[in-house]
Amino acid sequence: MNKNLLFISIFLIGISVTSAQESRYGIRIGANLSSISSDDIPDNLDDSRIGVVVGFFADYALTQKLRLQPELQFSGQGNKDEVVRVNYLQLPILLKYDIKNWINIHIGPQVGLKIWEWEDNTDFETNFNTFDFAGVLGLGVNITNNFFVDLRYALGLSNVLDDEGASISLDGKNRNIQLSIGYRL
Repeated sequence: MNKNLLFISIFLIGISVTSAQESRYGIRIGANLSSISSDDIPDNLDDSRIGVVVGFFADYALTQKLRLQPELQFSGQGNKDEVVRVNYLQLPILLKYDIKNWINIHIGPQVGLKIWEWEDNTDFETNFNTFDFAGVLGLGVNITNNFFVDLRYALGLSNVLDDEGASISLDGKNRNIQLSIGYRL
């Protein structure tokens, strides 16, 4: 199923690039409030983490009100305690609908590639799976023609905890709220 999601995402980007009427590019920077939703993580390691998100995006007009926005971003996620922190390189593919010229809603899939995890896990043996899949829902507000702000919620759809070799089965899913500001070129 994960390979199918990745294939569909790449296919949508390819179609959008070749059929886009208008395209713009830009950057985003912001903050995440994230945690790993799991009954397997001890209470003392369960606090949310504030992390940074920074990325690049392309914005393709499909119709007058519908846009496709693939992105490539770095996202610091996990929990506050360092043994359950993980950083990702993510590819969200968002379908945006302009309610008005200044406000939009967006939804889409997101695939993440783990690029860093805490290595000194002496208190709680945590290893993370390489890929993370999530669904994203958000609201964007255009401040000017170039500047915008968006608020997003990402709900993990796959288990991020690697329980291979563990004596118990571990299950945890990423979730985060993201507030960012962006600039379209």
